[in-house]
Amino acid sequence: MKNVLKLVPETNIECRKWLKSEGNIVAICETTISSLSNKTPFVVKREDNTVSILLTDDEIMSKLNKLYRNKIGPTNVLSFTNGNNRVVGMSSVLGDIALSFTTIVKESTQLKIPFINHVKHLLVHGCLHLLGFKHETTKETQEMEALEIDILRCLGVPNPYDK
Repeated sequence: MKNVLKLVPETNIECRKWLKSEGNIVAICETTISSLSNKTPFVVKREDNTVSILLTDDEIMSKLNKLYRNKIGPTNVLSFTNGNNRVVGMSSVLGDIALSFTTIVKESTQLKIPFINHVKHLLVHGCLHLLGFKHETTKETQEMEALEIDILRCLGVPNPYDK
């Protein structure tokens, strides 16, 4: 019998703009993270793995980006893994994902896509990083994007890479 991964999201809202924009944001985060359960190749050592989600703004995201990546300015999503590298369950906390409201609003407006679709995409992208996926080579990028597209399709989100 195959062990099934269960990702348990814990959402922390640091920026109230998230709730003003989308009152159901916590449920959206939970559904999105939970959707990865049967879609990613990994070794499962535990059934429950917590993914901590921080819904923040550009000010906090800029500080995190500087502190952990030595980059100036905000970014849309940051992932902080516990280093499991696709061996899930070594710790009950898989890692942390931080999302910046202000940057995501700007990007979704520029890209002319629904805000929530962009949020879902970034959550999936961030969670795949927690599971050890990278996009540093063409092969890694293709593998990661294919998984993102498949997971997002299950969530009713169109392919974000279609031009």
